Amino acid sequence: MMHAAASRRQNQERTRSSLLRAASKLFCHHGLDGASIDDVAEEAGYTKGAFYANFRNKEELFLVMLDEKFASELERLDHALAGADEPRDEARTAAADFIQFARGDLEWPRLYFQFVSYATRNDEFRQELATRQRAMRERLALIYGRWAAASDTAMPLPIEQITAMTYFMADGFLVGQLIEPGLPDELYATMVGVFVRGLEAMAEDPATKASQA
Repeated sequence: MMHAAASRRQNQERTRSSLLRAASKLFCHHGLDGASIDDVAEEAGYTKGAFYANFRNKEELFLVMLDEKFASELERLDHALAGADEPRDEARTAAADFIQFARGDLEWPRLYFQFVSYATRNDEFRQELATRQRAMRERLALIYGRWAAASDTAMPLPIEQITAMTYFMADGFLVGQLIEPGLPDELYATMVGVFVRGLEAMAEDPATKASQA
């Protein structure tokens, strides 16, 4: 009985993964509104019933895609920002790794901004996306806080604000690369390095110290 249950779980996981891969491909080429549930099921080699056995609707499938990608990014950052090197160098390395991570799945940046565009037309989905973005930033803030403590880096602004700034810097850079694919990956690492230097300068500024006293 246990072997049969394990086999069913494995089959369900394979079906789910196939549906997610098919959806990613179709949504990138046809948009979220341009690919139907029937299209996704057919592309994956399953019936519509298989789709509904795994997801209530397309919106739930979108959110599963986001959750999986966000979880992978948090795991990567947790290892990248260990506080073992100089803060500036470690931040630049983490930024360069982020671009490589994002570009490792060529469909992901286009897919993510399909989600953003869809959220502007569907308020319920927008709220779900906003909830996930806030949760992502909260987890990032914990990682940044631990990194700052490990590397003895002073934070001249609330960690939540710093987290939001770096989060939206990454979004903006990926948009820029979608529009201008020739933008060099190194530019983002340089941006983050300049940002960290600015934070360090703020932390040493007498006015900042006085305001935090």
